[in-house]
Parts: sequence; C-alpha cells; structure tokens
Amino acid sequence: MHFILNSTPSVSAKQVVLFYRDFRGFSGGHLKVWDYFGHTASSPLCDARVAFSAESRWDASNPWLTSREAVVPWDPAGADILFLAGTDWRALPGEFRSNSRVPIINLIQHPRHAEQGTELRDFLKRRAIRICVSEEVAQAIKATGDVNGPVFTIPNAVTPPSSPVVASFAERATDLLICGLKAPELAHKAYQQFAGNTEKVRRLIGWIPREEYLAQLANAKVALFLPRPSEGFYLPALEGMACGAIVVCPDCVGNRSFCLDGVNCFRPSYDADSIISAARTALQQKETEREGMLARAQETFRSHSMENERASFLGILDRIDELWSN
Repeated sequence: MHFILNSTPSVSAKQVVLFYRDFRGFSGGHLKVWDYFGHTASSPLCDARVAFSAESRWDASNPWLTSREAVVPWDPAGADILFLAGTDWRALPGEFRSNSRVPIINLIQHPRHAEQGTELRDFLKRRAIRICVSEEVAQAIKATGDVNGPVFTIPNAVTPPSSPVVASFAERATDLLICGLKAPELAHKAYQQFAGNTEKVRRLIGWIPREEYLAQLANAKVALFLPRPSEGFYLPALEGMACGAIVVCPDCVGNRSFCLDGVNCFRPSYDADSIISAARTALQQKETEREGMLARAQETFRSHSMENERASFLGILDRIDELWSN
C-alpha cells in the first residue's frame, strides 16, 4: 500500500522518470534525491514523477510538500526510467530486480554500500546505471567487484543560500555555531568547552527549517560540523563554505576531496580533542589567514555548483538508452 496524492499522471510525450521515497524525516540523502528530481524536471525530454511509501511523512520537512502534482502511485511498469537511492530497491517488484526492461538509475550516497554481508552490498549486483556522490564512494563500490553496470561520479553540489550572507565577518552575531545533529553527544562536549567563555556559542542538535539553518550559518564566524565518522560526501560542510563561515569538519571519508585541511577549512581527525583544538584554532585565526581560507572556500563552493551537477546528470539522461543497452 502506498501513499497516493495524484492518482492519474498527466499525459506527456516526454519520458517519465519515476522516483521512489520512504520519507520518515528529513535527511541530507532525501535532499540530494530532491535535487536530482529537480534536475530531471528541468530536462525538456523528461517528466519527473515520484511515489511515496504509505508511511511517509507530509510536513514542512518534506521537500515535495509543494510539488504534490508530481506525486503518483508506485507503478514501475508505467515508467520509462526508474530512479532509486538507498533502500528503494525494496519497493521494486521481483521482475525488475534481476532483468528490468526499464532503465534504472541508482544514486549511491555512502561507502557503506560496499560493506560485506549487507543488504546495500547485495543491491550492487542488480543491473543499474550508478551515480556516486563522491570519488571515495565510487572507489569503494568498484573495489567490491559486485557492481553490475556503469559507474559515474558526480560530486555533490549545493544551492546558494537565499538568505543574505553577512558581508562583514566582524558583524556576525555568532562566534561558533556547532552543528551536531548526527553527533549530539560530541556536540554537547564541544559546547561545554566553549560555553561561558568570551565567544558567543550556539549549537544545533535538532532539525530546524532549512532557510533558518542557512541563515544561522550565514551569521556565524566559525561553523563546527559534526558528521558521522563515515559519510558519502557530507553537504553541510560545503553549505558552511557557501555561507561564508570558517568551516571546521573532521575527516569523514567522503569529505576528503573538498575539505582541504588548512586550505579552505580545518579537517581534524575524528576525535573530540582534535576537533575541539581545531575549532579553537579557527576562532583565533589572524585576519590574513582567515581571509585567504574564506576566499578558497568560496572557490570550492563555486566548483560544486548546482549547474555543474545538473549538466552532468542530464548528460547521462540523454544517453540512457545507449547506456542501458550496453
């Protein structure tokens, strides 16, 4: 049984690309699938549609809340292309899992897909055109020897903040913003090290509306991000760069290609002492060091533009029949 908002998709000569989501709460993974949904909708050749599980939440955290006209029943046989991510394979009927006539695009967002003995590893054996969000993820799944189909790497992109970025670094109201949604205990430990000092410190350990979150980043001098020890890319660090904050983000595997320690951010090892020490160093930076780091961070952000991500993906969509037949 699936949650249905629009029981009849509109008639279209375009190729129908059908997404699937089991949305139990906001995550970076859902956000990136939403981005790819938008990329698909921008194509003059494709019509983006999405189906949701019956258990999916419909609140302000769901990016599709204002796109209900695109929500349809889950009918893989009625689609021209399927877009799957994470455990979406579970929703696929048996006849599509081994030898689907419908091309399947599979977004891979984490190196855990390569872990031995896991359901995600087993999914790699199913035929699909795979897109990895970082080269670290691509290398991890290729090393398994289980991948069935071509593998592309499209580094994650981020949308520029719509809230105005505080131009003057000195005018930013928050000295240190600790973003610890994925590591609340570590966030609390870091907060205790700085709270009560001369710096104004804030911490985020629960979900808040995205625009509010970006506005807080845009008003922070230093943003300390606390991912899980292993991530596929970790978009928040790139968002911090986009918002003009000095970024402190520990090594989490997937951020190595764009979090360059001492160049555009601080990337300490993943332990509390190293992370807290890096945050303290960031707060004490000299102006010339800080300005150089912020300039290089902006270059990194611009190189991960949504336009680049979209162009790379649309290039794959344009070749979908060729890729699937080969």
